[in-house]
Amino acid sequence: MLSRGWTPTTLAPCWYSRRHVPSGQRTRDAEGASVCTCRHCGRKIRSRERGRWDLAEGFDIDALQERSRTGHFCVIDALDGVVIARYPIAMDADEAWIRAKMAEISEEYGVANSEGELQIRIVPGRRDTEARH
Repeated sequence: MLSRGWTPTTLAPCWYSRRHVPSGQRTRDAEGASVCTCRHCGRKIRSRERGRWDLAEGFDIDALQERSRTGHFCVIDALDGVVIARYPIAMDADEAWIRAKMAEISEEYGVANSEGELQIRIVPGRRDTEARH
């Protein structure tokens, strides 16, 4: 009889769904985001928005953009958690311009007919800047 000392490796559910489930004690990082580990994969995850957990390691372009002077529109595939497109918001943009641009983007991607699968989010920038040399 052949004896094996290993078991086949299976992938965690969050690998397929891209939805991590928090487990254990939650803490706050320096930016105020909640941090803990994923119940399924055991990796460190963080939440900047309530209910949405992403891997804590790596490059977070939304967090970087929030430190920028300009904001942007973000077209997101909510089912897959993928950013499809980003559009910059002009520095001198007013509410009318933002509504018109959002309607244009919505029409281009068919957001209204996507049954909630596609979403447009606005990631605001900081108009005030800190001079750093």
